[in-house]
Amino acid sequence: MKKNKKLKKWLAIVPLALMSITMAGIPVVDNPVHAAAATASFSDVPADHWAYDAVGKLVKAGLVDGYTDKTFKGDRTMTRYEFAFIVAKAMDKFESADEANKMLIDKLSAEFAGELNRLGARVAKVESKTNTWVSGETRFRYMGNDPKAPESHKLRGSDKFDFRQRVKFQGTINEDISWVARVQATGKAGNYSKDNNDGTTASFDLFAVTAKNVFGIDKVRIGRFPYDDFTHGLFGKVVGVDGIRVDEGLGNLTFTGSVNNVKGNKNIANGIGDSGDAKTVTTAQLSGKFSPKFGWKAGYYWSDGEGSNETMNVSAGKTFASSKGWAVGIDTKIGDNLLLIGDYVSTNLSDAVNLSDSPKGWAVELTNATKQPPIFYGAKMLVDYKKPGDFGWSVSYRSIDAGAIPAGAGGFDAQAISYGSDKYSTLTKGSDNIKGLFVALSTTIKKNVVWTIEGQDLKFKNRKLTDATSDDLGKTYMTKIEFFY
Repeated sequence: MKKNKKLKKWLAIVPLALMSITMAGIPVVDNPVHAAAATASFSDVPADHWAYDAVGKLVKAGLVDGYTDKTFKGDRTMTRYEFAFIVAKAMDKFESADEANKMLIDKLSAEFAGELNRLGARVAKVESKTNTWVSGETRFRYMGNDPKAPESHKLRGSDKFDFRQRVKFQGTINEDISWVARVQATGKAGNYSKDNNDGTTASFDLFAVTAKNVFGIDKVRIGRFPYDDFTHGLFGKVVGVDGIRVDEGLGNLTFTGSVNNVKGNKNIANGIGDSGDAKTVTTAQLSGKFSPKFGWKAGYYWSDGEGSNETMNVSAGKTFASSKGWAVGIDTKIGDNLLLIGDYVSTNLSDAVNLSDSPKGWAVELTNATKQPPIFYGAKMLVDYKKPGDFGWSVSYRSIDAGAIPAGAGGFDAQAISYGSDKYSTLTKGSDNIKGLFVALSTTIKKNVVWTIEGQDLKFKNRKLTDATSDDLGKTYMTKIEFFY
């Protein structure tokens, strides 16, 4: 009996010892039960397998930590289990990857699906019973402004304070289909009463289903989601964009196409105004990399949204019927600690009245947030909210002609602080006939608690299109604290 026990003990130890030898230079597995379960995956991956190059790219992108480049350059072959362990690490950072690297992670996870399943056998059993997750975010802000434009107002009283509460639900339907939904309530401080709950109205600002490998397309997303599929954020909208997006890998390139309703159909079903037309922006874009540190985007867009003094920072009598144009962008890491992002758009306006029919726009950002996706601040965070003491900063400048960006798709609209009813509102028209500097500083003061301060100084791009007597639009500033859970 004792001999049998000893034999069983050694049979359990030997595979683990072999694994330690095989995985020299690779961090030790956290759970030996998972390691033992993977002994069937010790077959070597051929040295010419595409996975070596793919994982090497993830290492250079900072999505896999603790490994040297030499590990993936044929210096030695690796087992399928070793690859699965590395892919699992990259999957943990999936959301911070750019589209090209997300597709690499997806491709690797499909290749090593069996090993990943064994690696996460226990987790998989739990997820099969409970495949829905809930998270939340609470935000409080204090805002101020110093407006200079005509018929603009300084924020007063409790209008300087607002809040936002979000509850996010997400899960998997099967191995190829996932879903996400988010309930959001925003409002000004002091607006609540038992008879009028103004300021606490909740709605779904996000609900979408994403499917992989649909009719030969790598990824399809449909529903309501942030506008995040064209440029690095010169075009954009944080919430409430209804439409469809497709992503397809083309060798080293990624094609992204989308059709999105970027502007609300406020008169729906009453037969007046813009009833039946929510104003659609359609895009087609290619993205890729010149080198591991240098990425690019280039695309074309069509918009049926009209422009007027209500949608642009211009005076009355200046309009256009629709627009289309092209955009290019770059993102490049400077050393290990800086990221430079830039976008440029050239637009043609249809039936322009008292406006240039070929407006242009551009924006640049320098930031130390190199581990975040290469998009402008506002569409990303500057810090890791799970890492106490993390510090991030961003300095950006934008210069955008009137009409260069479709109404409702301005990536910088929500950054400025003002009353939306102001004649020249930086809140709703922050990406139109505007130029100026924006600065943001952010720090994780405790785990899941982030403090941010922002400020900007804005001017009219072309004062002749307004009835202002000065180029100065004014300054805005804001501080906020966010809680994540």
